[in-house]
Amino acid sequence: MWEVIYALGRIAVPIVFIVFGVIQFMNIGNYIANPAVVQVSTLTGGVLSPTVIAYLVAAIDLVGGLLVLIGFMTRWAAVVLFVFVGLTIFFVHHFWDMEGAARALNQAHALKNLAIMGALLMLAAMGPGRWSVDNRNSAAGAGSQSSRA
Repeated sequence: MWEVIYALGRIAVPIVFIVFGVIQFMNIGNYIANPAVVQVSTLTGGVLSPTVIAYLVAAIDLVGGLLVLIGFMTRWAAVVLFVFVGLTIFFVHHFWDMEGAARALNQAHALKNLAIMGALLMLAAMGPGRWSVDNRNSAAGAGSQSSRA
């Protein structure tokens, strides 16, 4: 029973990344002009253009989400998404620099993202669970990736 619950959790966590990845690819122009994307481009000294960063962000969302969803390279995908979400809090939802309604809204987003980061840490620690591509060849699909380092 717990394996089913764990699998449902592993399926639920990446949905936000997959949906936003698709949205970003379909509206890439909006993301190229996003102030956070422009700021990160500036931090690279212009080495990475806003276009490259916007496509990279969309790819991290979509590919990372799909990897966690199917349970392939789950630990690595969860770690990459963990770092990505942390950077999103820092560059996009920096409520500590805001006031009023913007502060409240961005604080709520930052806290929601912190909860997502917690789920990603659990996936990184425990692996994909029984029903996953990572465990397709294990003995009757038993065990999780956590028993293999």
